[in-house]
Amino acid sequence: DVIRRHRAGERDAVSMKACEKLLELCPEIMTAWNHRRETIEAAASTSSPSDDEDAERDWWTPELKLSETALRSNPKSYPSWHHRKWVIGRLKRLAPDAPTTRDALERELALCVKLLDMDDRNFHCWAYRRFIVEHLGRSVDDELAYTLEKIENNFSNYSAWHYRSAHLSTEAAKKKEMLDKEFELASNAFYTEPEDQSAWMYHRWLTSRARELDDAGEREAALRAALETCQEISELEPECKWPLLAQVMLSGESHRDAETFNRLAALDPSRSGYYRDVASG
Repeated sequence: DVIRRHRAGERDAVSMKACEKLLELCPEIMTAWNHRRETIEAAASTSSPSDDEDAERDWWTPELKLSETALRSNPKSYPSWHHRKWVIGRLKRLAPDAPTTRDALERELALCVKLLDMDDRNFHCWAYRRFIVEHLGRSVDDELAYTLEKIENNFSNYSAWHYRSAHLSTEAAKKKEMLDKEFELASNAFYTEPEDQSAWMYHRWLTSRARELDDAGEREAALRAALETCQEISELEPECKWPLLAQVMLSGESHRDAETFNRLAALDPSRSGYYRDVASG
């Protein structure tokens, strides 16, 4: 019935109810979400200028409720997150300074906290949180503090590491003081869980930022300190490939020898062909 109504362009209360029932059963049907959005837009285009604020405000409350219901059944539903983002974006566009908009944003942030407590690696929720905090105007420091809490609870939380890198601006990431703190954070993760790749991926990102330091002395000091940490981890965890791989990236040609790549091939046999190709190239 929803597909038929969508094709026929029937945008009314009956269509909204049909979409709601269908989406409660299966939130992955994009056509149903699209039809709800089209119906909302159509209703707004035909509304009377005398409609009061309550009538206008009513459109988004059921939409947020429906998408939340969908997310409870599938917290990683692409269409459900997309619809929720559309609702908030439209609300912000129509009433950017209204108290109700601010209240809605605060509730959305609280929902993100709740969902990330349930699954701290839900990258859909992390992306949505970033969208919400941008509209709320939360500071970078507040978000870095939040990611630190999540990372300390679970060093394997790649989404939190990635979110942290996204909130460190290009300019901020070129300051040695900041890089030193971030390298230390990653090192703490290495000593705790050396086999987990999440912190190593973040370390790789930090290395790229360190190479962009303007001051040659600071650049060399940052890279040297990072290399020494990796060498120490290698000595403590000789069966772990990640510190050795990081040394190759940090040292350049000095670690690109056949012995190093043969060792990597032994530690990581599923990629042995790649390592040997690099060594021979």
